[in-house]
Amino acid sequence: MMKTFYIVRHGETILNLLNRAQGWADSPLTRKGVGQAANLGKTIAETPITFDEAYTSDSGRARETARLVLDHSGNGSVPLHETETLREAAFGSYEGSNNDQMWGDAGRAAGIEGMTRKSPIDLKIKAIAGIKQLDQIDYAEDFETIRTRIEKLRDRLTTTEGQSVLLVSHSLLICCILHVLFPDGLKIDRVPNASVTKIHYADHAFHLDYIGRTRQL
Repeated sequence: MMKTFYIVRHGETILNLLNRAQGWADSPLTRKGVGQAANLGKTIAETPITFDEAYTSDSGRARETARLVLDHSGNGSVPLHETETLREAAFGSYEGSNNDQMWGDAGRAAGIEGMTRKSPIDLKIKAIAGIKQLDQIDYAEDFETIRTRIEKLRDRLTTTEGQSVLLVSHSLLICCILHVLFPDGLKIDRVPNASVTKIHYADHAFHLDYIGRTRQL
């Protein structure tokens, strides 16, 4: 039996607008972000796509996005389950800091010059060790901790009864999910707000359909 997973990044938030790091720290959707999530729901309704199950990160920005997507796509009656496995990576004392400063500092700590928030995921995974090293409050996650969360999510997805499943998460975590599931040659740096990344599971393996779309789902 094939299962299809629609992985959505939350809509734009205030900290996104300010180019601030936003891991376990949270901020509300902007007016634009609310509109992005609602419009994505309408696009899903027009496609049309129906969901058997829906999961969201336990962060408020993801929860709000998920509710808007479900309500505007005609899937409002689908129960929404919160899970920390979809939560963004934790950045420790860099939470709320300028994104460019965080990734630059992290890159240098990890021995990577020219590191930015637009660097590909394989470099970001190396730089995560730099964030962990520089963290002053002992809350930043290393990649192995993030991988463990993703593996827990993977096990849940392969055993779920739903055949069409909505997952609402965060840019870096989505990139890490793709890196874990498709480790060979995948080049990605980020996914847009309120975009869909579609994968499916068949013949005991995950397959990638597309990354970061807002139309033609």
